[in-house]
Amino acid sequence: MTDLFFLMALLLGGAALLFKQAAEQISVGTSWAGDVCSTSQMFCHHPEYLAYAGGVMLIVAIGAKLGSVAS
Repeated sequence: MTDLFFLMALLLGGAALLFKQAAEQISVGTSWAGDVCSTSQMFCHHPEYLAYAGGVMLIVAIGAKLGSVAS
């Protein structure tokens, strides 16, 4: 179970990085950035939302791992 939480945290962090880079590249006019930002304007303007969710998932994963070690 903790592996799933760690994987979700990693994927959310990667998605946040992708949307952050796309938001920076959209002004240059790269086609991939336009495709990424067209999927979700909200995450393109606020990639920190995904990073916050990734941080929460990381905290949950660490808590679950500590809980399983303590048992």
